[in-house]
Amino acid sequence: MRLLTHTVAALATFALATAAPLAAHAQPADPNDFSYNAAITAGEKAEAAHNESEARDDFIRALALIKGHPDVVFLLARSEARLGHADAAVSRLRTIAAMGLAYPIEDDSAFATLRGHKDFEAVRSAMDANRSAISTATVAHALTDTNMLAEDLAYDPGSRTFYVSSIHRGAIIAVPESGPVHDFVPAGRDNVFGIMALGIDVKHGVLWATTSAMPQADGYKSADEGRSAVLRYELSSGRLLGRFDAPRDGRPHNLGDMTVDQNGAVIVSDGTSGDVYTVRAGHDSLETLVARGTFRSPQTPAVLPDGRVMVADYALGLAIIDRQDGTVSWVQHPDTTAVNGIDGMYLQGHSLYAVQNGTSPERVVRFSLDSRFATVTGWKVIERGSPGLGDPTHGVLLSDGFYFLGNSGWDRFADNGSIKPGNASPPTILRAPLTP
Repeated sequence: MRLLTHTVAALATFALATAAPLAAHAQPADPNDFSYNAAITAGEKAEAAHNESEARDDFIRALALIKGHPDVVFLLARSEARLGHADAAVSRLRTIAAMGLAYPIEDDSAFATLRGHKDFEAVRSAMDANRSAISTATVAHALTDTNMLAEDLAYDPGSRTFYVSSIHRGAIIAVPESGPVHDFVPAGRDNVFGIMALGIDVKHGVLWATTSAMPQADGYKSADEGRSAVLRYELSSGRLLGRFDAPRDGRPHNLGDMTVDQNGAVIVSDGTSGDVYTVRAGHDSLETLVARGTFRSPQTPAVLPDGRVMVADYALGLAIIDRQDGTVSWVQHPDTTAVNGIDGMYLQGHSLYAVQNGTSPERVVRFSLDSRFATVTGWKVIERGSPGLGDPTHGVLLSDGFYFLGNSGWDRFADNGSIKPGNASPPTILRAPLTP
């Protein structure tokens, strides 16, 4: 589920973690659920009062709570610079650069006294290099609807067909490897909202989808805000077989991302409430797998070989859910590895292909995991800054490459659903070769 655009200027309201979903800006009922918010707020108040030592201490506390998020590292670098700690400030900036990220340090007044210094200029050059294009992908299919707002991608090997979800049209588009592109689910049919996630259960001939009421969807009604559901379609005909609505519990929901395991069980992330749900194989109900309070904004799940489920949290990084007892453990990573801002992610062996549209710059990355999937051991950028990348969202792993959506259109839609004027390019399905 694509979230608010990553902007350093919005750090103060915790767009810092770009974790407030577009569908509804939900806040936890219990402020202690996400106490890094309190730490960051305290740090910002200390900054406003020109108490930089206190601000730095608050940001250090937040950094531990949010598992090394680069935006908090950046806040710390600014505090150190204002305190006159040039080496400490540069060290923090080096960490960000080593993540492959880039921040606008050349225009930030906090670093005014460091400009021209050798070490600072070296970091600035490294960040400039991190903005340079890396392109390994080629266009597999070009779509034509510039306003569809493409979100997710699935593939049926039987019919050799890609399926693309459209948030704006409320439709599912079939893209055969040969033959014309056509509607699998036409716009607005079945009383759906914007179509979000897709997942195919080949064994049972089912295409799963999620739908959410959001301003970017054509025909959106404010009365439906926060409503969301899981949909089960017959793959051969497009006939709706079942609908499982998110709880009507007075809280907004956005069932934005999903995966389907080899037995046909569905795991669905609610990026607004923080819940993770499941529809177990052979069952007809949406059950809570992990209740709100653990995740801030869970995104795409991926099933591990032993049946556990890895989930990308847009703010907090990578976690693993044990489906037997519901316990959650967090995947460890070096300080120089950014695991925030992951939207779509897909597992092949111990390689995790991830679309990071919540980092600066946005990119597609392959992470390497250890034998227990407990630690990130390395990473490599696959696509970054290329002309057709735009805002990437989700993808699918096939034997001949990683296919993912480029130029989704999110950058053209405002929070209120309006479409920015001007010429636009349609979404594309890009293919990147699998890398060793």
